[in-house]
Amino acid sequence: MIFFGHVGITTAAFKLYENIVPAKKVDKNESYIDYRLVAIGSVLPDIIDKPIGAYFFRSTFHNSRIFAHSLVFSMFLIILGSYYFKRSRNNGFITLGVCSLIHQILDSMWLYPGILFWPAYGLKFPTRPEGNWIASNIVNLLTNPFVYGPEILGAIIIGYYFIKLVINKRVKEFLKTGRL
Repeated sequence: MIFFGHVGITTAAFKLYENIVPAKKVDKNESYIDYRLVAIGSVLPDIIDKPIGAYFFRSTFHNSRIFAHSLVFSMFLIILGSYYFKRSRNNGFITLGVCSLIHQILDSMWLYPGILFWPAYGLKFPTRPEGNWIASNIVNLLTNPFVYGPEILGAIIIGYYFIKLVINKRVKEFLKTGRL
């Protein structure tokens, strides 16, 4: 999965949660989800791992899915977020952690237990065959329905919420608060 699948499907999952679980009042303000953080968190593992594993330390890792694609990363953010939420009532780190976890699910990381459960299987990450992963992603995007399907769905979801923000003249509000 590339960009739209991660952002769109994660946004839909959070909207579903938001509509099912009633919001609780926190310090006179309604508790809410910052969808700017949802967008960042949904691609955070790639933002961290792609530059490290594919560019800066390619000869060391030989893999573009490393630290941020492990459960340790998501659980660290969720635990840190729980502590931070208890102290300041800010759910930002929890949001980033849950979004990173959803990213791992959408990337089918259970197929790569050496990465998902790192460091349980050792400190070294499994290597992936060398090659042009960008070209491979483009080919998959054009030919594999398990890749282009979620991307199309994600683009539709993002488009829906973007159009809704534009029609309701709430783009500036979204940029300031992250509310959808």
